[in-house]
Amino acid sequence: MDKEELLYKFFLNQLTEEGKKTFHQLLETDVEFKAQFEFENDLKHVIKKGNNENLKQKLVGFEKEINAKDKNKPSKWTFRNWSIAASIALLVGLGWIAYNTFSGPDYNELYATNFEAYPNTVYTITRSDGDQSLERDAFAAYEASNYEKAVTAFLELKTVGRSTHTDFYLAQSYMNLGKDQEAIEALKSTILNDTEFKAEAHWYLSLAYLKSKDEVNASATLKYLIENFDYKKEKAQTLLKELH
Repeated sequence: MDKEELLYKFFLNQLTEEGKKTFHQLLETDVEFKAQFEFENDLKHVIKKGNNENLKQKLVGFEKEINAKDKNKPSKWTFRNWSIAASIALLVGLGWIAYNTFSGPDYNELYATNFEAYPNTVYTITRSDGDQSLERDAFAAYEASNYEKAVTAFLELKTVGRSTHTDFYLAQSYMNLGKDQEAIEALKSTILNDTEFKAEAHWYLSLAYLKSKDEVNASATLKYLIENFDYKKEKAQTLLKELH
């Protein structure tokens, strides 16, 4: 994979693990590659602000920088493509073409915008409660945002089968810890075994796929949610549009 393709796939969130490794190595060792990345990343942020005047001013500055560097140290790869990138960015800023065509959706931003931990609606905890059960410990840890402890307790609850909603809240805990693959498995189990949280599980499963940059499964899960449930239906429709 050449440098241009690495950059292209990075901004499309399509790099493989091996590609990510190569990408970060180049950022550390290849000065021109790092400069190209910083230039295009800067353009991305300017474009997303939607301010055409700021964009034009930025591009004027970029062009001056490019011309100065071209005279001092010509580079067939870097500066030629910087000029192309600037031209494309100008068209984008003027509204001629959509920026998403080139960059793709920002999965992390979409996830952060839509994710909100589901509240504990299963186990009521009060200070006067004398119950010292494992279930209480699990939900108390969850309410206190002590997700590591909650995971441990929910996993133990699963082994004894004492809560019918364990997988759903286990998935919530995993998502809050950034453990997306573990959350996906717990949500799949919720969908199979927990009728009460089936709709909610589909919503959070789509978000877990989104965080994992699995757009295909995220879209499929959102479509199923929209077609079969009312939970978060409008948000699901909006999110699905963002992905396409």
